[in-house]
Amino acid sequence: MANRAGHRLLRAGLIGIALALAAGFACAQSYPDKPVRMIFGLTVGSSSDITMRIIAQKLTEKWGQPVLVDNRPGAGGNIAAEMVVKAPPDGYTLLLSNVSIAIAPAYYRKLSYNPLTELVPVSHVTSLPHIACVNPSLPVNSVQDLIALAKSKPDELMFSSAGLGQTDHMATELFAQMAGIKMRHIPYKGGPQALTAVATGEVALDFPGLPAALPFLKSGKVRCLALTTAKRSAAVPDIPTLAESGLTGYEHSLWNGVFAPVGTPPAILAKVSEDIAAVLKLPDVQERFAQLSIESVGSTPAHFDAFFKAEVAKWVDVIKTTGIRGD
Repeated sequence: MANRAGHRLLRAGLIGIALALAAGFACAQSYPDKPVRMIFGLTVGSSSDITMRIIAQKLTEKWGQPVLVDNRPGAGGNIAAEMVVKAPPDGYTLLLSNVSIAIAPAYYRKLSYNPLTELVPVSHVTSLPHIACVNPSLPVNSVQDLIALAKSKPDELMFSSAGLGQTDHMATELFAQMAGIKMRHIPYKGGPQALTAVATGEVALDFPGLPAALPFLKSGKVRCLALTTAKRSAAVPDIPTLAESGLTGYEHSLWNGVFAPVGTPPAILAKVSEDIAAVLKLPDVQERFAQLSIESVGSTPAHFDAFFKAEVAKWVDVIKTTGIRGD
């Protein structure tokens, strides 16, 4: 009797799993049947915003449903992340974030959500360089000039960022730590405001994403000294990397990824991931990204999950070394 009861329970369990899988598959087949909202924690015009709007337009065309980029800046991107954590796990509210979400667990002493347990990585979308930009009136033409000036004026040079704990903030702090210099941090409401502060002379330095910096560079509003990535960019082939400029071992990329609330059906996660990868392969998207020096990735949820966990661990080590923490 016990064996029969056990078999019945097993059979019922298997049937339940099969029905759940079938329901998830059916849900993914009809997804999306209404607008999808991509919540993003930075301002319009930032490099990550530029990147995602290109992808959102192509997903809109592919799905036949609007993909709306909803900018919710503030608290280093944490306001946007909290909104997605609390959203229904149905695939209609997704989070676009950059590397700042991997920095947050180590940087903030108090974080109201856990990105490792309350969000599911969907796709590692793109990767691109930060670039060190200074006001043209600053008497520096190279990274070594900048380091020498900062050493001669400790704590006097001011640098901007898109906000506390943001990727450009940490890129600059890592630069300062490796260069052995001290500067004053002035956080702004977003990347465009931080870069404009350099152009107007409010601050000396900013490390924006390359796509956002290109118009400022081409118009002569800023002077750009070096890239944060290991390799030079075809978009600005004459600008060296920080490693080439004397900071051996410096490497930091501005990556972007899509996350969903925990509990989102795996079939929907797979569809979103596959469709993002498909639009990244479109010739016009590849051409546009090449102009902006954006590298397409388009990974699976499993690959992005492994990458994200490694990034979180990396920034725990960096922040321990630099001693930089936020409230």
